[in-house]
Amino acid sequence: MKRELCRQVIARVGSTATVLLMGIAAAGCAGSERPVPDNLVVVSIQPQAWLVERVAGETVEVATLLSPGDSPATYQPTDTQISRVLQAAAYFRIGVPFEEGEWFRAIASSRRIRIIDTREGITLRPIETGHSHEHEAESGQAHEHEAESEHSGEAGTDHVHSAGGLDPHIWLSPRLLAIQARTVARALGEIFPEHQETFTANLAALETALDSLDRELAALLAPVRGRTIFLFHPSWGYFADDYGLHQMPIEIEGKEPSDAELTAFQQLARSEGIRVIFIQPQITSHTADILAAALDAEVRLLDPLARDVMLNLRSTAELLAGALR
Repeated sequence: MKRELCRQVIARVGSTATVLLMGIAAAGCAGSERPVPDNLVVVSIQPQAWLVERVAGETVEVATLLSPGDSPATYQPTDTQISRVLQAAAYFRIGVPFEEGEWFRAIASSRRIRIIDTREGITLRPIETGHSHEHEAESGQAHEHEAESEHSGEAGTDHVHSAGGLDPHIWLSPRLLAIQARTVARALGEIFPEHQETFTANLAALETALDSLDRELAALLAPVRGRTIFLFHPSWGYFADDYGLHQMPIEIEGKEPSDAELTAFQQLARSEGIRVIFIQPQITSHTADILAAALDAEVRLLDPLARDVMLNLRSTAELLAGALR
């Protein structure tokens, strides 16, 4: 049945995805891959895998497309990965850039694979573009950008955005994680009803843990409420919104700043007394090093794609509580 579905997707998409479908045929439809279990579900990024496993326990097998260290903005799934998605019971999407590729449209067009959008029920925020640092310094509202174009609720790209793009990093908020957990539990219950009791119990435990974490982080970050996080890429907007912080990205709409923009950024950082510039391991930026040297500041890592989300959020809050004091 799964191999037949693979052939149907190829027939449906046709010549618009010739290269993609040749890869799918070579990787999976020929039957050369290891058997795909009936309880396989696929996610885009490591934090989603953690979330699905917390809800599902050992009732499902979770495959993750993005490997540690890869960037969602530049990654493309391999033919083998696409083949496994085609044969999985479900795909949990989250709005990262590579989900907008032709491979995903090919899968979605089959209408036979269950695709669950974990952004369901979440209001997406505009992502900071880094535009007009001087104006933002004067207004004190660096975190409040108006969307410049209409969207249908889709999240924007990771570190290559269009103006007015929406922030996809919804897994970096305990409050939004709870909403995603409920979406995952509901979908899993529909797909695997024989495990509904497990999903319900695990969801309740996770919601309790996330609520406790939220209160812990709020208390930890209360002394630095209102401060600004200076970082290369604006991944932490939902986290900042939750705990009264602001984030200021060095990049300008996904690009390195010009010399004039970098000068304005230095002036803003000095006025804020910034001693730490944050970068993420998936994105290389020499500009952050240059800026840190000019400010006599440290460069520290914040990883938005760490697998254990609760552990990552706690360690991030501890780091920020110290750095922003």
